[in-house]
Amino acid sequence: MEQEGQEPARRRLPTPAALMNWGFQLIEDVPEDELLDLVAQISRNVYGGGTIQAVRRQLGRWVPAHILDRAVLTFETQTGRVRELRDPRSLVDNERLTGRWYAGPQPGDLFWPALQQRLAKSGLRGEPLDSINASSTKIVSLLPRPGDVEISARGLVLGHVQSGKTTNFMSVVAKMCDVGYRLVIVLSGITDNLRSQTQQRLEKMLVGDAHGRWHLLTGSWSDFDANPRNAANLLGNPEHRLLAVVKKNPYRLRRLAEFLDAAGSVLRDCPIVLIDDEADQASIDVGSRGRQSRINWLIRRILNKPKVAYLAYTATPFANLLIDPSVPDDLYPRDFVVDLPCPDDYFGAETIFGRDLLAHEDGKPDQGLDVIREVPDGEVPEVQPPRSRDSVDSWHPGVPSSLAAALRWFVLATAARRHREGTPTDSTMLIHTSMRAVAHQRLAVSVADHLERLAEDLRADDRVAWDQLRQDWRNETERLPAAAMGLAPVPWEEVAGNIMPVLDHIGVVIDNYQSGDRLVYGDAPVTAVAIGGNTLARGLTLEGLVCSYFVRAASAYDTLLQMGRWFGYRPGYQDLPRIWMTNELASWFIDLATVEAEIRQQIRRYEDEHLTPHQLAVKIRKHPSLAVTSAAKMRAGITVRNSYSCQVAQTIKFHHRDGNWLKHNITAADRLLRSAAVTPGVTEVTARAGRRLLRSVPADLVLKFLNDYEFHERSPNLRSQALRDYIRKQNAHGALRNWNVVVVGQERDRVGHMDLGGCRVNLINRSRLRTPDTYADIKSLVSTWDRVADLPGTVAEIRARLDGEPTDDRLRVLRDGELGPVGLLCLYPISRDSVDESHTRGKYPRVDLRAEQHIIGVGLFFPEAWGPEEQDYVSVDLSGIAPPAEGVDVIDVEALDAEDERAGEENAAGRADG
Repeated sequence: MEQEGQEPARRRLPTPAALMNWGFQLIEDVPEDELLDLVAQISRNVYGGGTIQAVRRQLGRWVPAHILDRAVLTFETQTGRVRELRDPRSLVDNERLTGRWYAGPQPGDLFWPALQQRLAKSGLRGEPLDSINASSTKIVSLLPRPGDVEISARGLVLGHVQSGKTTNFMSVVAKMCDVGYRLVIVLSGITDNLRSQTQQRLEKMLVGDAHGRWHLLTGSWSDFDANPRNAANLLGNPEHRLLAVVKKNPYRLRRLAEFLDAAGSVLRDCPIVLIDDEADQASIDVGSRGRQSRINWLIRRILNKPKVAYLAYTATPFANLLIDPSVPDDLYPRDFVVDLPCPDDYFGAETIFGRDLLAHEDGKPDQGLDVIREVPDGEVPEVQPPRSRDSVDSWHPGVPSSLAAALRWFVLATAARRHREGTPTDSTMLIHTSMRAVAHQRLAVSVADHLERLAEDLRADDRVAWDQLRQDWRNETERLPAAAMGLAPVPWEEVAGNIMPVLDHIGVVIDNYQSGDRLVYGDAPVTAVAIGGNTLARGLTLEGLVCSYFVRAASAYDTLLQMGRWFGYRPGYQDLPRIWMTNELASWFIDLATVEAEIRQQIRRYEDEHLTPHQLAVKIRKHPSLAVTSAAKMRAGITVRNSYSCQVAQTIKFHHRDGNWLKHNITAADRLLRSAAVTPGVTEVTARAGRRLLRSVPADLVLKFLNDYEFHERSPNLRSQALRDYIRKQNAHGALRNWNVVVVGQERDRVGHMDLGGCRVNLINRSRLRTPDTYADIKSLVSTWDRVADLPGTVAEIRARLDGEPTDDRLRVLRDGELGPVGLLCLYPISRDSVDESHTRGKYPRVDLRAEQHIIGVGLFFPEAWGPEEQDYVSVDLSGIAPPAEGVDVIDVEALDAEDERAGEENAAGRADG
């Protein structure tokens, strides 16, 4: 293993002579390291824009065919594994799936192995480091190849507040540099201290001692100001990597844009990655009256260069998800959205505050940790100035009982940490009551005076003061015992012995745009009460934060969540952090934890159901007291209802190896059909080729079926309870009381038949994706025309009644107009012996189904809802956006059924003529 400060050695590629010698060996005898070297050579060719076919032609002149086949198969397996990583979850545009170009870290890589060593040396090892490696690898695989002629990507990475987003994008950057990206631009917030903090972190971890391979365009205390005359030379060197950490400031961004302009044609061979940290802040276009906001215009000017990949990072993605998708060069994440996994040891809103149950969940709501302490509403005016500017001059803050308790706890928690760790470490308390600088200054005086009086009382051995601290310690450790968090308790005597040293080192620091003495962590440990506003409210990490006093009102989701600096990691002191806030604020954080969980649930659904950002926009739950984000960032948002209204819900995942599970669902479908056939009012009519149609099936029978049928657990949009609840609510408004049930069989017996509901049914063919998972994913079950499977007439006759092309929405409107609020349930009997008839290897390679039993798939087609909905959401409008071309699997579904549809129509026409 290379030592810190040394570049990892590049692997020596096999020589032509060595490759020729392989021709006389069995495949199993090929040295593994030599094979990996060949795979690495294939990878570099593909990264540079080559194809597998071109690589075969190039290497086939001296590499034996069986050896080259194995190397290509290894490369394709690696790229497939990258795409199938389950974490992070992602919403991915189909076009991003066509490449499968990135095979993960390779022998000879320089930047990622060096960063990996430094991360491990800093304490990030084992599963956390493996997770960073996996998630960053997947993100790189979603971005364009550096060798593509043009690069124009828009991606969004959804992290968690204070969760390690910087570590993730550093890892992404390192791997992108290994494959050939040359210029790294990091847009880091709008404050100097955050930009400097990010620069220092990147220099220490990403650059390290490898300054010979890096050219730094910015420094710890110097923002971008490079001379444009040097641009062509700097950007034209393929061996160097350039780094610029730039504040989102018009002057700096203009200088950067001019620098790139000056490089001219050099940029056609210089792949650039632009990381937009805190991407919901300042980057969004908030201009009015046709005028584009300056920072957004400058970012888009940079992105209009020939080869730039844009990757946005944020923990509060509300504004980013509401960017107008109809503006082609704006920042809407059109290519992919990735949800980073939440580390087990991370303290986020859900862990701290708890959240409500989501639509598909059962059980009791999560109550969170017992770490929230109340600030009575009557005490808020003592620490928060009046809203009127004129009244601030006469306002003089106090230290109410809640703030006094918080200050005492900060002393106690810091003392306990000193005992556990054996030495002073950074320990911080945050007081955030107002955005006004004058309020910070006055409150700081009151807090400093109070701490001084507490220290004097304790030095004088005041029994009341000491007893209060002891009682505080006893009360808090009983409410949240250290053992509950896996830690050893700290005896009172050890805490008491460290209290005076803590008080001797506490400093009260004002951190705002006016203060000269900012909160800075360095070599010497800091023990500080930090009082501030916006400069402490986003991005900046407060080291060792154990106590927060927070009564700052906020009007929007993103603002409130970003103010929560208490989110993050608390290694070794998980039992000690406490938060003082009003009950109303605490309830808002519970609501926001629920909103966050719902967004991440949607992203999981998108990946599981192979949906894309162009097909379905993320919906964000509205709140009665809070805005989702600022009004200027929501101009493209529309109010929608999150329900099954107008939706198609289809099963695409099955436990194909579980014979009992499959038999259970066959029995459920059989029971439904037999019960419906003998129910008064239900009629059976002739349907199109190979299909059985039962009309006017009562909702009760459908509800029983949905309760009986077992959906695959990785089908988040198909939860039995949620489906049944929605149908019952619609029943109360007079809709979905009757259903039409269609058994979607084939006209001819091509892949087998079965008895279902007392009738013979010819089975349909559905192959599965080639994945290493233990379940079958068929990707698509229903076809476009299934939306009107219960309408009378042939496909040609229905097409003639349409107003335009047969889109799902037009077919739904036609069906709703003719049948009203009647539900449609389609049952798809799938042959266990279904075979792959697509013969595709590119986008979604398929294999034969090979199931233990025949499979019953379900498609639910919902008309437009009747009656009021319970919850409003905001989303972007995708109705005017042309969707990307359908993937081969949708075409496969149509093609598989088309022949039998035509045969059925011809037979029907023949019978009519006769």
